[in-house]
Amino acid sequence: MHSQKETLVKARQLFKHKAYPEALQICDALLTQKGDHADVLTLKALIHQQSGNLEEAGKSMDLALTHNPTHAGMLFTAALINQKLTHFDRAKKQAMKAAREAPDNPQIICQCAMILGTVGVPHSALQTLEKFIQKNQGHAQAWYLIGKFQGDLGSDEAAAYALRKCLALQPEHDHASKLLGRISPA
Repeated sequence: MHSQKETLVKARQLFKHKAYPEALQICDALLTQKGDHADVLTLKALIHQQSGNLEEAGKSMDLALTHNPTHAGMLFTAALINQKLTHFDRAKKQAMKAAREAPDNPQIICQCAMILGTVGVPHSALQTLEKFIQKNQGHAQAWYLIGKFQGDLGSDEAAAYALRKCLALQPEHDHASKLLGRISPA
């Protein structure tokens, strides 16, 4: 007999291979067993999202967050799904909470900043990134996003500064090069 953990690993493998009905069937079976179901519900949400069933994905993430309301990855996943559902206020709150829960995780910070910028709060995106960059000066993508949002807000000098910092760290960053060229042509 497989443990719940092994069974969840099997469901994740099926998900990776796009065997969504089979992965969903395993998740549903796991949910009938005792235990913490936050990971199972998150996988179920991802399956629904990939299958195009965003409403069910949102419901699964809501349930997952009742089990683990401070998990940064789950909050980010919920924010992304809510963004796609055009539930922008919920997406904003979840992205901001995910960033607070994982202040030193560059992937969470950058992805949450993108969500915040997309849902119409570039100032919040900038605040999140600037707080992160205070401790993580060497993160090129964070500098790029600061430059992008500064540019979106019309602060060309601040945008150019951030983009130059990005390019000093990662000279081959095409998006930063192109954006810098538009902001401050040579």
